[in-house]
Amino acid sequence: MVTSRRRSNARQGGMTLVEIMVTLIISSIIAASTFMFFAGQQRIYETQTRLLNIQQNLWASMEVVARHTRASGSGMYECVRPASFANATAANGSRVQSTAPSPGPLSASLSDANRPATGVLANDATNNGQWIPPLWIVNNSAGEGTLNVLPNTDILTIAFGNRTSGTDVDAPLALNFANTSPATAITLTGVGMGSMFRQGEFVLLLVTPNWGYGTNPIVNRGCTMFQITTPNINVTSILDHASNPWNPPGNVPNMLPAGGYTGGAAGVRNFGALNWVRFFVQQVGNGAPNLMMQQLHLTGTSADPQVMAEGIEDLQVSFACDTGGLGSPNLNAPNGQLDEGYDDPTRRLDEWWNNVPNDVLPAMNSPAFCNLPTGVRITLVSRTLAPDDLIDPAISGNGPLDVEDHRYASPRPTDQFRRRVLTTTVYPRNNKPL
Repeated sequence: MVTSRRRSNARQGGMTLVEIMVTLIISSIIAASTFMFFAGQQRIYETQTRLLNIQQNLWASMEVVARHTRASGSGMYECVRPASFANATAANGSRVQSTAPSPGPLSASLSDANRPATGVLANDATNNGQWIPPLWIVNNSAGEGTLNVLPNTDILTIAFGNRTSGTDVDAPLALNFANTSPATAITLTGVGMGSMFRQGEFVLLLVTPNWGYGTNPIVNRGCTMFQITTPNINVTSILDHASNPWNPPGNVPNMLPAGGYTGGAAGVRNFGALNWVRFFVQQVGNGAPNLMMQQLHLTGTSADPQVMAEGIEDLQVSFACDTGGLGSPNLNAPNGQLDEGYDDPTRRLDEWWNNVPNDVLPAMNSPAFCNLPTGVRITLVSRTLAPDDLIDPAISGNGPLDVEDHRYASPRPTDQFRRRVLTTTVYPRNNKPL
């Protein structure tokens, strides 16, 4: 009987308190490790998602900016004034002719006085002539007032004709420029010529070659832009001077860069739909910086800047002309490549501008002068919209990036944002100079 009870008590015995405590401790360690593993994976997933978002913003933004830059100057064939005409003026003192082009496509601000005086000439809202250059770069902007441009970022303005059909004269005029007045609409010669121009699109008035380089050269071919208002296949008027802001109420000759034209051949070029677009980085208050797109060819609220991509904190634009450099027997001769090296003015081996601080363009009329870029390099820097507390700025030194000629002074700022950089080089192929 005694032996039987002892066996029964042994079968009914449980875990001791020590065994339970050991089991709980081991289970807790396993559970905590599992939780920490999945929490770490969740943080990695969130970080990678943020990086993917800013990379997608970069890719999408660069595609749009590069596509517009590549098209810059479409329809402006031989409408870009060369440096040799920098000091030329019109004999009749037409409204904007005395304005010389700025040094290349570059300026220090968006002031109209700094706008490159080249490209096509159009009427503005105040019935004055305005230049629409194919490419305009404001380097290291100071803020640009109401646009709230992030200081030290670049501003890129591009113009081109969409669906342009001609690189020269598409149709002759029935009347020359000197005989065209507000009461006399511009007409085309040839039956059916009016059908090639669509209502709402633009045409350029210009003189046909030869314009010459003699003692009294024509400064350029004209390239004066008007909007078509009444196209007709039976050769009636195509321009209405009274009801369209792009068409001046005054005489057409006063809008011509060459001061009018009194004889010989004159013609019309189909410019298509005008695309005049500006890209810049905007930051309002303490909010995230955004890449903005402003369509200058629109009117009213449609012309207000629109957010194109969030988190883009820097836009830098450098440009180059193949004026001669490494590999050339003559340093002033093009060598088929865009060299990037020394900024020594006696060697001129660096054909890129805005790529290093204090980069000064060469004087106009010099062999190295660059007013029509062969290549344009665009760099975008994107950052996450929210800081990452995994980054300790005091230890990592994480902060904004030096890009092209935009450099940060010491001590460099630090923060907890993650960043990505994307750079591409575009080769405009349409804005051939005069």
